Amino acid sequence: MRRRAVTSAGLLLLVLAAASYLYRDRARWLPTVKRSPAPVAVPGAAPIEGPYFSDGDRISERIIAAINHTQSSLDLAIFDLTQPDITATLAAAHQRGVKIRIVADERQAHEPHSEIPYLTSQGLAVRLSRGYRGNRSLMHNKFAVFDGRLAETGSFNWTTSAESYNFENAVFLADPASVARFQEAFERIWARAQ
Repeated sequence: MRRRAVTSAGLLLLVLAAASYLYRDRARWLPTVKRSPAPVAVPGAAPIEGPYFSDGDRISERIIAAINHTQSSLDLAIFDLTQPDITATLAAAHQRGVKIRIVADERQAHEPHSEIPYLTSQGLAVRLSRGYRGNRSLMHNKFAVFDGRLAETGSFNWTTSAESYNFENAVFLADPASVARFQEAFERIWARAQ
């Protein structure tokens, strides 16, 4: 009986050692996301900032910085919004008096992880859209206009998946003509949404 216990313990140690070696060896090959320890600068200092990429450029933090520096208005056209830190920052901006209008995709807004119902419950102005061609259309835009002076756009949905899993991109534009085009597009989408 004692010999079996020793054999079992030895076998267990062997298995643990092999697993440790395999894990250590595999861990060297696992991709790592490199995060810069430096703070994110407030967007808007240059006519074009970016492109930024989700696998290392901290896009959510850049969006949060832009929201935190917004003084009067933020217009957002978004397909999907599930990122809780961005949601909390939007709610805080609303509480400090920033006029926020959101147009979101109608189907995505009813998904279980959507933050749109929460933002509506907090008093933010939200309208839902199905795009411009009816049932098969989407409100697939992903852009924001901050104080009428800065626009953010790209493939980046304001979601946890976009930040942590997907290859996404974003760019910030302070060029007045570009920002004006985004503002015009938002007004058109807002007028057609419900």
